[in-house]
Amino acid sequence: MKDFSNNNNFCIILCGGVGNRLWPYSRTRKPKQFLDLLNLGMSMLQLTFERVSHLLPKENIFVVATKEYLGLIQEQLPSVRQDHIVIEPVSFGTAPAVALAGVFIYEINPKANIIVTPADQLIINEEVFRSQIVESLDFVEEGNRFVAIGVKPTRPETSYGYIQAGSEVIGNFSKVKTFTEKPNLDFARLFYESGEFYWSTGLFLFNLQSFMNVYAEGHPNVKLLLERIDFGLSHSDIQSFIEEQYPRTLYQPLDMFILENCPDVYLNACSFGWADIGNWNTLYDVSQKDENGNAILNSTTELYESQNNIIRVPQDKVVFVKGLENYLIAENGNVLIICPKDDAALHRRIFTDAKMKYGDRMD
Repeated sequence: MKDFSNNNNFCIILCGGVGNRLWPYSRTRKPKQFLDLLNLGMSMLQLTFERVSHLLPKENIFVVATKEYLGLIQEQLPSVRQDHIVIEPVSFGTAPAVALAGVFIYEINPKANIIVTPADQLIINEEVFRSQIVESLDFVEEGNRFVAIGVKPTRPETSYGYIQAGSEVIGNFSKVKTFTEKPNLDFARLFYESGEFYWSTGLFLFNLQSFMNVYAEGHPNVKLLLERIDFGLSHSDIQSFIEEQYPRTLYQPLDMFILENCPDVYLNACSFGWADIGNWNTLYDVSQKDENGNAILNSTTELYESQNNIIRVPQDKVVFVKGLENYLIAENGNVLIICPKDDAALHRRIFTDAKMKYGDRMD
């Protein structure tokens, strides 16, 4: 396997988001990326950092988040340099967040190759993950291409973007034909049944210069900033420029920016086992279960005639349950929720109602 642990390879970990679909376990003050969702003794952010640190030097890892999570990042990742924790002046989506971190990496190494990863994903086979990322970095470096890691859908799902693989193939990489962001159920079913589509995992690889060039086409201020960096603009002046200009940025998800705007985007189909732990149903699917299918997450319970439930309550509580099936029981702080676990729409409605009636107490 080719060694890519060199100073041309960098990683941007996206650590924003509030994880509302896992409420009330995930709260605004401490969202899911900072929680030990899998009972492994490490938060999702720590697992992500550990994973990429086996691919490249730790000093080449950047973390992007809003200012309210700075303390949590410093606490959980003490080995990350302070100037490599990039704080968004305003939260405008993942494409601006990557461009923001990209500016600071460009200052260090404009020839960098970039891995972008969300902070809250489950990777089943770490060895295969490393092999596939190295393969993708090689592909990016050879041709200044963009690579999206996609995974075969297991069901019609409306919460993911769908990447259609085209007929042009180079090794394990297929040229991307189309991208559809979060389709309705009818289209999701059509995409799933066609066999031509993949869920976007949010994992992307590219040459930094190629990304910044495309991004600068729609953001002339970014082009101006890069030119000034080339002429030796100081770090403090770069920060001042960003603080002044960033609030004028438009909201844009990274998936849509790369898959709809960038040239030479290729799909590498995931073979390492992947899950986006975005809601209670997914967390239930990936959690260990007892003989009756109950997922007990770091909680003390006594269950009677109860099957296929997921339970997460504080360790100083004991939960007694009789006669429940396919239910969620979750308590965190001042919130206890008991409802069917499979109804994502109900979970969203409960959270919305709670915010409307009780305001910031629900954060």
